[in-house]
Amino acid sequence: MEKRKHRGMLILLLGGVLMLLGACLLAGMDNLMQYVMPAPASTQEGGELEALYEEGQKQLEAMADALFSGAIGARKQSVNLAAENGQSVQAALYAVGVGYFDVLHETLQNGRLISEMDIEKAQDVIVLDESAALTLFAGDDPVGGRVTLEGQEYEVAGVIRGGRRIGELDEHIAYIPITAASRHALAMQTVEVTAHGTDLVASAIQMEDTLSSWRPGGSFYSFGKRALGAVMPLRWVLLIGGGLVLLSLLARLNAFTWGRVCLYADRLKTRYARDMLGGMAASLAVCLLGYALLAGATFLLARFSIQPLYVFTEWVPEVVVELSSLNDRFWSLNNLNASAVRCVSRFSVRQELGQGLFRWGMMAALLGAALYGIPWLNRRVRMPKMNREH
Repeated sequence: MEKRKHRGMLILLLGGVLMLLGACLLAGMDNLMQYVMPAPASTQEGGELEALYEEGQKQLEAMADALFSGAIGARKQSVNLAAENGQSVQAALYAVGVGYFDVLHETLQNGRLISEMDIEKAQDVIVLDESAALTLFAGDDPVGGRVTLEGQEYEVAGVIRGGRRIGELDEHIAYIPITAASRHALAMQTVEVTAHGTDLVASAIQMEDTLSSWRPGGSFYSFGKRALGAVMPLRWVLLIGGGLVLLSLLARLNAFTWGRVCLYADRLKTRYARDMLGGMAASLAVCLLGYALLAGATFLLARFSIQPLYVFTEWVPEVVVELSSLNDRFWSLNNLNASAVRCVSRFSVRQELGQGLFRWGMMAALLGAALYGIPWLNRRVRMPKMNREH
């Protein structure tokens, strides 16, 4: 029995660690949204990416009321960056538009970030992460240095803090103006519209509808909504556990109340009721307060249980009792996940990893709790018995 409890405790602790790691990956993306789509095919003349960028800026302006901030960027993985001294690194390249670093923050170590003037004039400037800058320039000041990218030289404008990032295929990361990438006809892989919404549900619906109508075939991610979906197993456990705790407390409160009744019924055989009015009133007040607190806790638990319905509106049929409405809702949910091609970003990969860690940790924690046992809930409540002897 003791060995089983020890194993249960170890598995429970392991599950808690995995859940904590998953929660850390899911945190910090409350109202972050992304629409990721394939980048346009580039010709030798270039210009396709810039045209798409300008159209995308108009779409963001049309959604200004639903967004705190928004920006457009393009991505290409595993590009080769080479310095004049012969050193080179593989990096994930981001071609960024106006406001990109207001939406996705980077910590500047040296120099400056890509500016609005760089984007307007399509300047050949690049921002590197510190590990890439250290490798390429061997400890020398990288700002003002030259880096070659697919045959074109770029001047290093700044260095950001960072290392290997979860969700990235490459160890290093670099930024250039999106207009410069278009002018040099760089073949980017994806275009990503990233924004912070003013509302978790309404902003996501408007952004998805607007951008999917503008450029069909992309993948939309509402990371706050997906994070809530990732922790739904924990919500179910809390809901079931909360219900069991409330039932257990109700049983104990009923036992306490019946015990008071039995006590005063027994005392009435030898004492006058007026002598016990104070104690009876206090006992009644305590019992009523206990039932009121349980009623309030039940109401909060009910609100907690239905809260996801306000977020996952796509799961709610228009008419719950109609088979046709249930059938339509089922196939609409199927269509959300039936895309032949799914475009991902580093944030979506990070979110999926966090979701996996959290769910596996949840399973381990439940197994550990089952092995260890919860004696307080398993303890049987014995109701007091009234003394019927005269």
